[in-house]
Amino acid sequence: MVFRRTNGKIGWNCDACGDEGVISGWEGTPADVSGLDDSYAEGDEVPLRIARELFEVIRGVLLLDDACELLIARAEGSAAGVVLTGRTGAFEELVEYVASEANAETDRRRVRLLDEACTALEAALVGE
Repeated sequence: MVFRRTNGKIGWNCDACGDEGVISGWEGTPADVSGLDDSYAEGDEVPLRIARELFEVIRGVLLLDDACELLIARAEGSAAGVVLTGRTGAFEELVEYVASEANAETDRRRVRLLDEACTALEAALVGE
């Protein structure tokens, strides 16, 4: 579990082993998404829950726009999976990026997981 504190530091803890810590000095690194803008994404803001394994696959997609990057960066872990929160337009874009990655992938297992991630995202959007 990772969370941003009000002082700008990032706290983390492992729900499996109980280890925890604080990350500071991350501003200006490639992981700093504070300059990204997702205001162009259309639709209602919705939370979508997906399995952790599928989230890890989505997180590995290399080419994403700002709104999709922010969906990934704002993800919150839960006992039932990972919750992504954002506008429906951003999720629709994410499905397209994941599908594009699946079309370019040569590893059959990763293609299957990317396809499952697309299906899960689409199903969650229809259910909202």
